[in-house]
Amino acid sequence: MCQSGINTADFKLAIYQLIEHSKLLKSSMEQWAMLADSVHEHGLVENLREAESKVAEATALLGKAMDAVHKHSHVQIS
Repeated sequence: MCQSGINTADFKLAIYQLIEHSKLLKSSMEQWAMLADSVHEHGLVENLREAESKVAEATALLGKAMDAVHKHSHVQIS
């Protein structure tokens, strides 16, 4: 459906795909951090953990964006 010039279905799909991608990215960083930790690369582990945190923040913001688009798509224009 198109609302105010925005195709909300496409927008929701794009945000959903970004959320799923961020989950995969976070999982991959967790795995690399465990591997780096096993070989005592503490600086790398720290960087990966920080990146994981930032990805989690981005995922939360994407969730808020999805909520906003969902609310926007239910606005009735008379």
